[in-house]
Amino acid sequence: MSEALFYDRTRNISGVTAPDELSDLALTPVYGSQAIFEATNHSYNTDDYYYNLIPMSVNSLSASFRIRYDVNETNARKLANFFESKSGYKPLEFTPDNSGIYKTVSGFCDNYAINFINNQHFEVATNVSVDHAPTLLNWSGGNFANLPFQDYVTYGQDYKIYDVVYTGINGNKLNNFYYCTGDHTSSSANSPTGASSLWSQDFFFKPDIGTQNDVQIKVDAPDYSNSFKQRILPQGETNIATFGMDYTYSNITNKQLRGMLHFLENKGGYRRFEHQIPSVYNQPKVYYSPKWTHTWNYYDSNTLSVTLVEDPLGVVPTGT
Repeated sequence: MSEALFYDRTRNISGVTAPDELSDLALTPVYGSQAIFEATNHSYNTDDYYYNLIPMSVNSLSASFRIRYDVNETNARKLANFFESKSGYKPLEFTPDNSGIYKTVSGFCDNYAINFINNQHFEVATNVSVDHAPTLLNWSGGNFANLPFQDYVTYGQDYKIYDVVYTGINGNKLNNFYYCTGDHTSSSANSPTGASSLWSQDFFFKPDIGTQNDVQIKVDAPDYSNSFKQRILPQGETNIATFGMDYTYSNITNKQLRGMLHFLENKGGYRRFEHQIPSVYNQPKVYYSPKWTHTWNYYDSNTLSVTLVEDPLGVVPTGT
């Protein structure tokens, strides 16, 4: 039996030196790659479908970058060797794309896969998990969305829709970010606290037409032995028709995407915000977003999917 068969399967490629960083390979992920953000929270329910929600830790918001590369065999070998060199526990730094949507992040390669498409055409897919990113401790810049920190200028500053500014008017620093709802030149009237404000802290972004929601009306329905159900509303029970929303934002620009990513990251996957559903429902609501997914479509075109969970208490806390 050949001695060549006896080797440590921690590494499956020989004769190739792994670089220190992924950027050293000078390879760019292809369109169709995704970034998935998800919060890990602890909640407990009380009467009337109210609940309390807290993050599990300062690292409760994690990201998973599912990226793909279309490469030749040489580069497929280099990528595979690099990912194996990290052994699943050594952090790697990488910039998810060349368009500047995200900052350089540090994560861990959980797995990779190679699709042998044809001669000299290989697709290498990998999942990079970023789970050591205490967003709420980095309140001024965040860990993911690549937006410069800018203070609000009261007079004569041109602002564009989806710009993000910091005001300093609230005691909680996390609550000082405002999001531009329309192009304008700043004045006291259209300032974040002005009478004709063009800034918001609500989730004002308009989703795709065709959004569908499902309202499950909550009642007790004991099923008796003679095959009929007795539907009962428990005495004093309220909030029986709360519902969440799953929104899709197709073909949005990098600018809109950055603004939305900043908004969602600032909320940390558990902090509440107001949102008015665009049609049919005329009652204002309070939601939080525990998960959102970004897909790169093509140049300056992105799709963002956002999950909203309703909080029937209807209160936006001012604390962290």
